[in-house]
Formats: sequence, C-alpha cells, structure tokens
Amino acid sequence: MGEPENLAARYVVSDGTLDDPRAMAAYRAVPPAERARMHDRRADELAATGEPSWSLGAIPYHREHGSDPSGAGVEALWTALDHCMREGFLEAAADLGLRGLRLAHPGARRWWNLIQGTATALAGLGRRDEARELYERARRSSLDAEVHSASAYGTAMLDARHPDPARRDLGRAQGWINEAIAISGLLPDRPVRAFKLGFDLNGKALIEMRGGHADRALTLVEAAIKLAETDLPPERHLIHRMVLRANRAQLLGMLGDPAEALADLDTAIEIDPAYPDYYLDRGNLLFQMGRPDAALADYERAIRLSPPLPEGYYNRAQLLLATGDLDGARADLDHVLELDPEYLDAYINRAGLLVQLGLDEQARADVVAGLALAPGNPHLSCVLGQVEAAAGHLPEARAAFDVALTGAPTLVPAWANRAMLRYEAGDLQGAVSDLTQAIELQEDAALYFNRAIALRDLGRTAETVRDLRRAHELDPEDPDIDTALREAT
Repeated sequence: MGEPENLAARYVVSDGTLDDPRAMAAYRAVPPAERARMHDRRADELAATGEPSWSLGAIPYHREHGSDPSGAGVEALWTALDHCMREGFLEAAADLGLRGLRLAHPGARRWWNLIQGTATALAGLGRRDEARELYERARRSSLDAEVHSASAYGTAMLDARHPDPARRDLGRAQGWINEAIAISGLLPDRPVRAFKLGFDLNGKALIEMRGGHADRALTLVEAAIKLAETDLPPERHLIHRMVLRANRAQLLGMLGDPAEALADLDTAIEIDPAYPDYYLDRGNLLFQMGRPDAALADYERAIRLSPPLPEGYYNRAQLLLATGDLDGARADLDHVLELDPEYLDAYINRAGLLVQLGLDEQARADVVAGLALAPGNPHLSCVLGQVEAAAGHLPEARAAFDVALTGAPTLVPAWANRAMLRYEAGDLQGAVSDLTQAIELQEDAALYFNRAIALRDLGRTAETVRDLRRAHELDPEDPDIDTALREAT
C-alpha cells in the first residue's frame, strides 16, 4: 500500500499507530466494508513478508478489523495468544484472548482454546476472579464433556494454587477436581481419556500435597504415569509424561527417597533436554545428596538454557556459599538483584555474606532494602543485629536479635549472636541459656565451645569439661578447643 496520501489509508498502513486526529477521523468516515477491505489488504501485505513479529501484533489487529473477524480474526488472535503463552508474555496473551472472545462463536473449537488460554493467562497475572468467570462462561455455553472436565480442573487450580496459602480453598478445590476426574473417566476415546484423566489425577495430587498428604499425592501421580504408559501411544504427549516424572521426583524427594527421585528427574530431562527447570530441580537434589560438582553443572546448564531469570543464579549462589566461594556467590547474588530488585531471599543471603566479608555498611543497605519488602523479617533482623553489634550499638543489636527470635524461635544464629551480646554484658547465665537453646536446635562445635567458656566463668567445671569434650568430638582439629580442653582437665 506504500505511503498513500489518503489519511484513512495512512492510518491503516501505520497499523493503527498514527498519532494524528485527522487521520483517525478520516478512517472512521470510511464505510465499514471498505475499511475492512483496507485491513485485509494490509494484513495480506504483512503476511507476505514472512516476518514472524507481524503475527504477534499488526496482523491480528488487521484481521480482527477485516472482513472475517470471527474466522480469520479469531485464528490470528489465537495464533498470537498461543505464542505469547509459550513465551510467558501473560499480559499480551490476556489482551489477545479477551479480544478474540469478543469475536469467537461460543462452542467453537477456537472459542474454547481462547477460553482456556485467556483464563490461564489471567490466573498467572493474579486476575483470578476474571479467570473463574471465563470457566463459568464455558460451563454455561457448552455441552462438551471435555470442556466441562477442563473447566472443572481449571477452577480447582484457581483454589489450590492461590499464592497466599491463607486464601487457598483446598476443600472447594477437591470438589472441582473430583468432578473433572469423574467426567474424564467417562470419555469414550481411550487415549483421550488416558491423557485427560492423567492430567486431572496430577492436579488432585497437587491438592493432596498442599494438604500435607504427600503419600496420597504420590499414589495419584503413579496412577497417572501408569495410564500414560499403558493407554497412550509412545510418541504422544511427551510433555505430559515429562511433567508427571518430574512431579513424582518431587514427591519422592519429600518422602525421603532421593535415589528414585533422581532417576525420575533423569528421565524427565531425557524427554526434553532443552527444558531448563528440571536442571534446577535436579541440581537442588544433587546438592542435598552431597554432590556439589554435579549440582553446579546442572545449575549452569539451567542458566544457559533459560531466559535471564534469577532462580538459576540464586541456586548457584547458595551452592557457592556452601562450598566457600564467597566472591562467586556475591557475584551471583548481585545478578539476582539486578534481574529482580524485590527478590527477598537474595537480600537476606547477600546481607549475611557481606557481614562475613566485613562490609557492614553494605550489609546494612541490603537489610534496609529487604526490610522494606518484609518488615520484621527474622533473618534480616538477625543480620541487622550483627551489623549493630559490630558498630558497637549494643542495645540496638539486642533489640534486633529479640525481633528475630520472636519471629523465628528456631533461628540458631540469632540465639548464638544474642548469647555473645549477653556474655559481653556480663550476663553469663543468660549467655548459657541462649547457647543451650541453640545447641538443642543444632549441635555445633563452636556453640559447645562458647557455652563451655561461659560455664567456666561461672565456675561450673564439670559442665565445662563435658561441653569441651563434645566440641572436640565434633571438631577434633580445632586448636582452641584442644587447648581449652587440656587446660580444663
């Protein structure tokens, strides 16, 4: 169409972006049929270029305003929505889907595709009531059993996956997922039934897991895996099989069977070696199993394969902290917070790391930033106590440790650090009390050694020797413990 002088045509060629009120007025003055033909020509011209980006914005816009909005328009909008969902562009997907639903014929295949895709995008954006209304619209408009089953499943997940645990309604979710399973179990086509029923059983497993019943969840996932193995053609629904294996791995890990969990994650990764999430999961499992080198390799694969997301860098930082590479861990945590300035756990870990490096003021800055996101956070309060103590602000340090222990009574570093403050203030019995709390939570040579010193100063010789002997058992190479033990005995 070139660069026409006609203002209406120029508006269409600009793909609706021309910021000229005269052009908009001229465009609106064109008879509807001619206006639709202008959009058809522009859409054809863009499609002929073969440039994929046009199919995500301009082509859907022109097709929905062209001569076949309920056909070509809906198809173009669905194509764009499907791409955006696969790439995680939820805002764009929701917009495309809602536009498509204004044009699609209720009950048609693409209408249902749009319902499902749009509801999924809306749920991911936290617009859960709108997603629920779409599933309700599907139930009111369709007599298709698969639509009703999938709508029940989608509604169940809205209740089960609410990001705020206090607002999850697992009872209502159970009702909806049971309806989905009941319908899917009656579907006449065996492979369709196996896929749909397996999908629903996996959803019920999530609900059971969140209800604290990992054993029940495992039974459900294994039933879904059996259906896939027996009733689905080997080459069909590979992603479904991959997800089931990964979910079983998660449950086996929770139930204390890391070897079997690892085998399932290996299988999931073999199905799609380019999918990054399961490398992260396997890396976490390998790290827990005491195989840091293998875990590091998986974290690095996940980082290479995924978009620039913080999780891979955060997990690698955790491993590097545990293996003593403080500089590497700091670099990864820096990158996490560049990618997501509201990543609370990264502030917590970087603040603690900065204290270890003697960079107290930088640690304080991280504490302040983290507490702005989570006021009263126990871990950040503990780091704040360390920073205040290093600065000689002992009352402020004591107050920070008190806040930490009020929020997290099992936080060992807070007990240990408050004990040091109490010892330095001459409160020897208070120091012993805090160290005893810490030792009951986690045996550690340093904790026993510090309690022994406080007990020695209290003149409690037998208890001092007992603690020093236990400290020596836990760390026989520590020269301070060895010297103190010889002097005490």
